[in-house]
Amino acid sequence: MKHSLLLVFLFISVFSFGQKIKVKKGEVFIDKVKVAHIEKIKAKGLRHFQISDLDKNPIFRAGDLKVASLLFHSDKSYPYNAFFRDEAKDTLLINSKHHYFLSKKKIFKLAMEMGIFTPEGFQTTKFEELVEQTPKRPERILKKLDKERKLLSGKGHRVERDFNDLDIHLIAFPSEKAFSQLNKSMVDQVKYNIYIGDPHVEEGDHTLIGSAIREVGTVSGEYFFIFNTKKFPLASYHSMTFKIYGNKKELGIMDHDIKLSMGSKRSEAIKEMVRELIKRGKI
Repeated sequence: MKHSLLLVFLFISVFSFGQKIKVKKGEVFIDKVKVAHIEKIKAKGLRHFQISDLDKNPIFRAGDLKVASLLFHSDKSYPYNAFFRDEAKDTLLINSKHHYFLSKKKIFKLAMEMGIFTPEGFQTTKFEELVEQTPKRPERILKKLDKERKLLSGKGHRVERDFNDLDIHLIAFPSEKAFSQLNKSMVDQVKYNIYIGDPHVEEGDHTLIGSAIREVGTVSGEYFFIFNTKKFPLASYHSMTFKIYGNKKELGIMDHDIKLSMGSKRSEAIKEMVRELIKRGKI
């Protein structure tokens, strides 16, 4: 049975590779025969394509879907490609091991390789069959969510201390190249330990209450993150918006006292983030 399925797949692949796909002004041609229409649509920040039949009746869509991070919420998500219809259950992953940049031509190439589209049109039975056989989310994303889930036990952790909560001190470590907290891009990253009390005074009281990371070099600019001692991310600051992850709260420039300008010290912005979190009992 497995050999038969393999032969069928190889036949479909060879057959689809041998056919010429062309897209012109939203019209799709296979071997110079018009077979469908395709239109790019952008909604809710996601780019996808609507595929319609020759009479422009919608058949299915293709594009990017996202799974939100369990830790960083709206700051971070895991994208994947899929063919999908109106019902959420009618979602078919496109190669769960990779995330492609989908062009109109690429969509039809992949659809033909998977057997859900042929020169005769959309193959409903094949689509429904594959939907039943494949998971709704890629395994690579499920593994990342499992890793995040292990850190959720640190949510709500707060180091107890008996002295002045707002006497905040930082120890900075040398800048280094590292992967961003939010994606796979390489950034310049500075890490800080956060203390209540001055750790440089040998006889003084001081307690480590968390850590911070400053990132520069992402496509979005400069980011700051605060973590508790269990490495659970508590908040971020970017583009004048302060996000508190635990309760998914976003504070605009009028709702917090964090100030960041070209000449200001980055350490002061981090301290102000910590003060805001202390006021709310988050760290």
